[in-house]
Amino acid sequence: ASPLHENLLASRIRSILREKIHRCVTLHGVALACGERGILLTGPSGIGKTTAALEAVRKGYDWIADDLAVIKSIQGRLMISGHPGIQQYIHTQAAGIAAADRMLDGSRRRKKAELAFVIDVFRATREEISRPLETRILETNLPLVRVGIPRTGYLRQNLLGRAIQKLNEVG
Repeated sequence: ASPLHENLLASRIRSILREKIHRCVTLHGVALACGERGILLTGPSGIGKTTAALEAVRKGYDWIADDLAVIKSIQGRLMISGHPGIQQYIHTQAAGIAAADRMLDGSRRRKKAELAFVIDVFRATREEISRPLETRILETNLPLVRVGIPRTGYLRQNLLGRAIQKLNEVG
């Protein structure tokens, strides 16, 4: 076995143990808050999650984290925050890695929120937004909407807004 395979296996085992013992999971994505409701955007790198989330912040949402979102189950509630090692940074394809303080008004930053729903962005042949679905994180069901982005496109703020609106309609 190669060292790469051994490291990947060890990393996955550590993640499983952390999830079971500490009721915590770290996911690739961007975390926002709207009022008291946390939103997790997941999807492949470079699809536009961070750029759309930055635009949402300009329209009144609060920024929690970029790239790594930490979700903890605390007394039956899922709390979402940033990974402590990188929470102070934001990465976009256009700007590279930058300090969050340089890109955001401090009043629009937040340490954590209760996770209310998930938006999963994926590559598709055409732009689409799914009907509300469900996903399970740390043994908790959450509303999920999947947003399809054409192969040459990126997640735009209006698509993000439409997905959030669809999730708000179901609770």
